[in-house]
Amino acid sequence: MLKNHIKIAVRFFFKNKLFTAINVLGLTIGITAFLLITQYVTFERSYDDYHTNINDLYRVHITTDLGGNGFETSATNHPAVAPSLKADIPEVKNYARLVDKSVIWSNNFVLSYTNSNGDIIKVSTNDDRLLLGESSILELFNIPLEKGDLKTALSEPETILLSSTISKRFFGDEDPIGKTIKLNEEDSAKVTGVFEDLPENTHLDFDMLVSFETLGAWKNTNWVWPEFYNYILLKPGTNPTQVEKKLSGFVEKYLSDIMAEHGFEAKMALQPVRDIHLKSHYRQELSANNDESTLVFLIIIALFVIGIALMNFVNLSTAKSLERAKEVGIKKVIGAHRNSLITQFLCESLIINFVAVLIAIALVNLLMTPFNNLVGLRILTFNMWSELGIWMIILSIFLIGGLLAGVYPAFVLSSFRPIQVLKGKFHQSSKSNAFRKGLVIAQFTVSIALISGTFVVYNQFSFMQNQDLGFNIDHSLVINAPIYRDSTTVDKVEAFKKELLRNPNINGSSITNSVPGKTITTVNNIRKEEDEKAASVGVNYLYTDHTFLETYKVGLLAGRNFRIEDRTSYYSDEAFETPKLHRVMLNASAVKKLGFSNPKTAINKKVVFKEGPIDRRAEIIGVVEDYHHESLKNNVNGMVFIFSDGYAATYLTSNINGENVNATVTSIKESFNKFFPGDYFNYFFLDEYFNRQYQADLKFGMICMLFSILAIIIAALGLFGLGSHMALQKVKEIGVRKVLGATVLQAVILIPKELLSLVMLSGVIAIPIVYFTLKAWLQNYAFSIQIGLWMFIIPFLIVLTVATLSISLQSIKTAFINPAISLKDE
Repeated sequence: MLKNHIKIAVRFFFKNKLFTAINVLGLTIGITAFLLITQYVTFERSYDDYHTNINDLYRVHITTDLGGNGFETSATNHPAVAPSLKADIPEVKNYARLVDKSVIWSNNFVLSYTNSNGDIIKVSTNDDRLLLGESSILELFNIPLEKGDLKTALSEPETILLSSTISKRFFGDEDPIGKTIKLNEEDSAKVTGVFEDLPENTHLDFDMLVSFETLGAWKNTNWVWPEFYNYILLKPGTNPTQVEKKLSGFVEKYLSDIMAEHGFEAKMALQPVRDIHLKSHYRQELSANNDESTLVFLIIIALFVIGIALMNFVNLSTAKSLERAKEVGIKKVIGAHRNSLITQFLCESLIINFVAVLIAIALVNLLMTPFNNLVGLRILTFNMWSELGIWMIILSIFLIGGLLAGVYPAFVLSSFRPIQVLKGKFHQSSKSNAFRKGLVIAQFTVSIALISGTFVVYNQFSFMQNQDLGFNIDHSLVINAPIYRDSTTVDKVEAFKKELLRNPNINGSSITNSVPGKTITTVNNIRKEEDEKAASVGVNYLYTDHTFLETYKVGLLAGRNFRIEDRTSYYSDEAFETPKLHRVMLNASAVKKLGFSNPKTAINKKVVFKEGPIDRRAEIIGVVEDYHHESLKNNVNGMVFIFSDGYAATYLTSNINGENVNATVTSIKESFNKFFPGDYFNYFFLDEYFNRQYQADLKFGMICMLFSILAIIIAALGLFGLGSHMALQKVKEIGVRKVLGATVLQAVILIPKELLSLVMLSGVIAIPIVYFTLKAWLQNYAFSIQIGLWMFIIPFLIVLTVATLSISLQSIKTAFINPAISLKDE
């Protein structure tokens, strides 16, 4: 019997090639899209899940209202937190700490090794990540060592672990254990281990790990440096809520005096490590995180896309019922039972879905590299086919698509009464027509919603990339400032800047400790001299020079720019001498936070700010316009510009002409090597660096756009099939109308008129839903676009055009049929 059903199904497919092709193509696209999205979502949800102790592993973060910005949470905390928790709270089994090297040392960091051939191999930590960490980090996060002893690898100061990739870059096939690597030519570290490259699905982000013991004993007693990542492992079975209840007393014990002195409040909390990647968006995250709402949205898109494909199948199958009515009638007359007919139609549905699944699997294999490049992660590999999860998804799609989507057409077709069918008196019920129209409306409501949503998302991301940032981002070339420093470095840098200006293609150069696009980690308090400490407000510190405003083209609102004589030392011990009066510039936001009525009133006023362990007195000599140092997702924070006579440079930015860029870069490199022969020359363009902040957003937008287009294609295929079917059904009606005087144009619009009215109704339903959803989404951005009506009209017209084109071809073909041919049997 099954063999007979398969044979009949194959004959039906070959007889109805267009119907079969549309169903298979639509289901293939839908299944492929669903598999790609679910694999991406599964990967994003798998972050840090592979750790053995993941259920008991937590990060301890701190929330403070320091600086009058309201409560703000940082992923980092004080270095003494973790060991103190272990000592005070018995539920804590173990702990580990990490800190970025830029907190301890310079942002610029070069590691070098001279091999047996005398070749010097250098690695910049701007390209590869270096952290300082405890050996327990290896145990807590299951980081296996390829070489070295897990227990002793980081037990000694000035030792370092390298990733497998970095080890091969330095040493090739040589054994690295015991070899010495120079750190900025000033210090050195002995290689004591090589760890496997960290997987992509972890929030940890480092290629090199220097021993935490290098820092000395102060790291266990310091409560005034909240820049360290603190992780704790709770004993199995411990309720984390009970531990969190003890944190308020813990904070009071260790931070009460500091909070009283500076007038702020602090709170600590535990965050499950498995939640960090999707639920943590705090200051100073160790790596870029995704958002759970993004994954929910992508799952909705995946369900919509495959849902549209399945609705196509149901719609076309029920529409095909009139053509199959006589087939059903004859089978029933000669004795076929209804169950047998249902089995036959379900068999057809399963075969179509099986073929679509096979093609989809082949497509996923072909799309592995392009999709991995699109999302920037190695998600799709041939190894994934060995995982049970993906086969469960495929089996679910096959059964849902083959059985559930096939049930309704099977029951409709098998319910026909043979007497009515064979007498030619059979007509589809109004319920069947209403159901089919409802499916069309649902398909295009989803399609219009997806396209409109993608259109607004794209415009928001375009706005962020093209908005005036308040500084000149174009043609700004940034190099890593010289690392090796001595008493002559400051003068050498000034001489180097003057040398660069001799090149007519270079308009200006400036040194800074940060560049736009990089989070400023130097944050502290400032207040008016006459105010109490409790009135202090939080600001960012930018160390720069007198050429910053000119190079970056940042506007001056009041006062004046730095002059060379404004440089002052921040390194003397002012506790034993008369405090200096420094000179600083503030941005407009800092002036506003301090309570000045306008920029002019702030000029020549005195402020007190913390720099290092000492309160500094400074005169405000200038107020500059706000500019976006970070993403437009964030508000512009207050900023203090400091001109130190010490060497605090991390970057040197040159504003260059757009012509002869390669020659200009070569010229800068030659000058750099002349002035700083031992340094590592590395450069990047500021616009590319700044826009890296939006990579996740752009990736999300591209994925949305891609699968929204696929949704429209599937819906258009269904509409094409439905239009083709309706055209065949209305051949005689159109012939009669033409005989009675209807024009070709009137005949052409007969079919599109009915279907396009459904598409327009879909737009009426979709647009309000999308509007309110996107309005809520845009509230996540400090700077966002205004949603305009045109943002919905254009996507709607696109969908309407695609729908019109998908119907019109068959309508035109049918309208031009000679009535003598269409009515010859009447």
